[in-house]
Amino acid sequence: MNAFYHGDCLFVMKHDIEPESVDLIYLDPPFFTGKIQKGTKKWQPGAMEISFEDSKRFWSEKAEEMRKKAPEWLRYIALKRPDFASYLWYMMERLQACHKVLKKTGSIYLHCDYRASHYLKMVMDEIFGNNNSRNEVIWYKNSGGIGRTSFNKRHDTLLNYSKTGKYFYNGKAVGDLREQEEGTFGGYFGVDSNGRKYREVRKGGKVYKYYMDEPKNPDDVWTVPQIPERDKTERVGYPTQKPEALLQRIIKASSNEEDLVLDPFCGCGTAVIVASKLNRKFIGIDINTSERKKGELPTAFSVIKNRSHKLFAETRYISRDLSEVLEMDSRQFENWVNEFYRANKPSPDRGVDGITQDGIPIQVKTFNIGYKVLSQFITDAKYHPKTAKPIKKVIVASQVGFDDGARSRKFEIETNEDIEIVLTTPEDMLKLE
Repeated sequence: MNAFYHGDCLFVMKHDIEPESVDLIYLDPPFFTGKIQKGTKKWQPGAMEISFEDSKRFWSEKAEEMRKKAPEWLRYIALKRPDFASYLWYMMERLQACHKVLKKTGSIYLHCDYRASHYLKMVMDEIFGNNNSRNEVIWYKNSGGIGRTSFNKRHDTLLNYSKTGKYFYNGKAVGDLREQEEGTFGGYFGVDSNGRKYREVRKGGKVYKYYMDEPKNPDDVWTVPQIPERDKTERVGYPTQKPEALLQRIIKASSNEEDLVLDPFCGCGTAVIVASKLNRKFIGIDINTSERKKGELPTAFSVIKNRSHKLFAETRYISRDLSEVLEMDSRQFENWVNEFYRANKPSPDRGVDGITQDGIPIQVKTFNIGYKVLSQFITDAKYHPKTAKPIKKVIVASQVGFDDGARSRKFEIETNEDIEIVLTTPEDMLKLE
């Protein structure tokens, strides 16, 4: 179950994650800061610069695409702030995908700040429903920008929603012990027959008993210190890194052991690392576009690997990034295509590289496919003992493409033999609809 995906989380959630399969989602997306976020190289000497785009120019370039699909209220915002409207549409699409994969009993925490939290709450209300808004958690981090013309900005916001009215919550798992000093909050203090100290409080004609050794439900303002700049135990130099203590509160309060935790913007992996430590299953996704050398891991996943070699080694790494797929050798590409279609390689293959769960045969090549190669594959597929009979559909994947001969042969077979032939490339497979 544990997996890392390199690619756009929108594609991964639509293609790779089953609907209503996730128990908890935490996402820490771009905040619309208007700049390129850059990190340090402390985590690995000689490493490439860590960065991701969050500039107004970046969002402005996506505005035209947004106008074609966005709802009317968002297009209205775009009249004056096209870059911000583009950002909101980007988030809206991905939050809709989050809603689809979240279980009915699940919860989601959207991490944001003053720049967009008010608009993102409107988006969350529209997708999850205002009645499913559980908390607007304030994370006071005791650090941040020092203002000269305004108050210091030292908090982030966590918008917490459930999918339905029946959701898992265990605040006491992260609650503080009750005040032990008598007289602090009034009420009657006593000791029961088992020697447990308690406090009784009368409210509205009712008596409430609180045991002092039981944690209380926490407030919605959390004081969790940011990781110090010179910290050598937790900080890895990744921009926007969050402290593990913050993720511990979220994961403990809103999931059980063995539950599935999803982080669609996993960055340096804090959420998935904490999930693993707390015995939860996890999926981490990151689009990471930092420059890298051929064959190297994307920078975000290199950071995760450096933080926990054992965790990374035991977790499936799956690429949904076009440039990375185009670099693969023949065996890697064949394995990637079979994984993409949830197919298995038959043994012996007899000219068939994969067979889906529905019995559809797959051919995979790293070169340009022509008339003869396609013709031979159709013959091999017909006589293979493990393909569904009669053959109604085949998939042919090329890392490079197809010539006119292949397209001509496809037309002949589909016309004369009533077999659907899917000619596809990595560009086709990874295209967002």
